[in-house]
Amino acid sequence: MERLKQEGLLVSKHNKGSFVAEIRQEELEEIYELREIIEWNAIKKSLPGLLDSDIAYLSEVFEKMKQAAEIDDLFQFIDLDMEFHRFFYFKSGNKTILQIWDQINVKIKRFLAIANKLYYSDLMTIAEGHLPLIEALQRRNEEEIEKLFMQHLKDVWWLMNKKNNTRG
Repeated sequence: MERLKQEGLLVSKHNKGSFVAEIRQEELEEIYELREIIEWNAIKKSLPGLLDSDIAYLSEVFEKMKQAAEIDDLFQFIDLDMEFHRFFYFKSGNKTILQIWDQINVKIKRFLAIANKLYYSDLMTIAEGHLPLIEALQRRNEEEIEKLFMQHLKDVWWLMNKKNNTRG
């Protein structure tokens, strides 16, 4: 319980107990801003040492994502999505960046559990959004990789803001 409180997932109220913390829009925006900065850094650091076996691993994760999408297993799907992105934090060799990712990972998962169902028609659409990333990695074109990964990270924000703006 204390660890969950430290991670901001639980809130204690005196004489009332502990409750699941709300996901605040401001906090999510800050997390995604941080993620844009550190994820591209992790990807860039991992590119020189990227092996064909690494791309094969990412392709396997992608295939498992598609399988989870086919059976609409949201939680398995999110775990695989996080595994796909965590690969670059691990591969970068920067233990501090990996540690930051592991700390924000839980909050991102909570957000994705809501956003994936709310802003996408199905999980397969999200899964297939990873294929251009893998193909760009195979071509080893750093400019293309950066463009596609940044677009990938911003897709959910674009959909969320579009949907929120059409409600007003």
